[in-house]
Amino acid sequence: MTTEVNDTAASGKVPFTAVLFPYIPDSAGDNFASLISYLESNFEQANPEVDLTVVINADLDLYDYSANGTLSKLLGSGPEAAQVVEVDTVLMATLVGNKWVQPVQMTNPGVVATAWEAATLQGVVYGIPTYLCSNVVYAFSSVIKGAANATNLLALLTSIAPNVTPLVGQYKGSWTLPTFYVDAWADTNGATGMAASFELPLNQRTMSFFPTVVNSCVSGGKNPCLDGTYDDQKVASLFANRKANGFIGYTESLFSIRSANPSAPLPTVISDPIGGGTHPTVFVDALVFNPGCTAGCLTIAQAFASYMSSVTVRSTIAFSLDAPAGTLPRYLLQASTAFYSAQPAASDPMYQAYWPIVRSAQAFPNTGFPQSRKDLNAALTAFFAGDTSVVAR
Repeated sequence: MTTEVNDTAASGKVPFTAVLFPYIPDSAGDNFASLISYLESNFEQANPEVDLTVVINADLDLYDYSANGTLSKLLGSGPEAAQVVEVDTVLMATLVGNKWVQPVQMTNPGVVATAWEAATLQGVVYGIPTYLCSNVVYAFSSVIKGAANATNLLALLTSIAPNVTPLVGQYKGSWTLPTFYVDAWADTNGATGMAASFELPLNQRTMSFFPTVVNSCVSGGKNPCLDGTYDDQKVASLFANRKANGFIGYTESLFSIRSANPSAPLPTVISDPIGGGTHPTVFVDALVFNPGCTAGCLTIAQAFASYMSSVTVRSTIAFSLDAPAGTLPRYLLQASTAFYSAQPAASDPMYQAYWPIVRSAQAFPNTGFPQSRKDLNAALTAFFAGDTSVVAR
């Protein structure tokens, strides 16, 4: 399919492709078939002239911003091009710099201000926010509500069951470990000016708190949360079955936690205080438009973005309403402010607990991190291997 939509398919409809984030719970267990069907059929019902193809494919690396990589092809003009792609806004400056996206030419559809800022570069809006992602701590005890910093958090978690691992999470990865560090930096130094955390050497004050969180998983001289022994599913299962007092990760991990132990109660949730304080941060995902999508194609792209911003669609995704009745919610944070005051979120204890975090969070910078993450990861990996020279004096 070419980027410009000005030809009609054999059906007489205009073909249009949207590639969406695959990094969400496949709650129906059908490789997103039910969600894809829902999104396509409802959009086409309202826009009968369009033949919509929604792609949610875990084999597509939507963080691959290399030349001739996934995003260059999806946002290019070749046969693999899509008209709309859902991306993490940490990549926004890179996408704009490569001229892979265009201004959306839309007003804020009702998303939280920090999400709108994350989709904006030099005053120009290049994306329509959909999801938010924030690291939180879950525990089957309300005692964690008193956690004010990393030291305090670990003491409170240990008090729940002293002979149990206080906190588990999955820290390994050149994206994952650095983002936890930036989160800890924000907790320590305040969430404004977060881009300073991308600089080396590592921040001394942050590193007086953050390592205690990561190392709380150490057992027998090894750290399975850091060395890759534990994957996301393993840490969720350990926490769900009371083999750990706390869990750290994205809110949507609650889907895996509840799947691992359906009889477990809903946990208490707080923003993760993994530095010298607690200042919530969020990643923002947004729909961006292929720069070759102009004229009638742009009109469809804007209509699709508006559709995806509706409370109905956000609620369907968040609560797995596309899946069979009784399916667990996906527990994905939504950028839409109206979502939290509408049913079913308005009556859901977890989404109501998430809302104060969303409301007070600062978005992760949309400039600089992709180019800094590997050096940050190397420094952090060296530190946890015993090299303290990577920390500022």
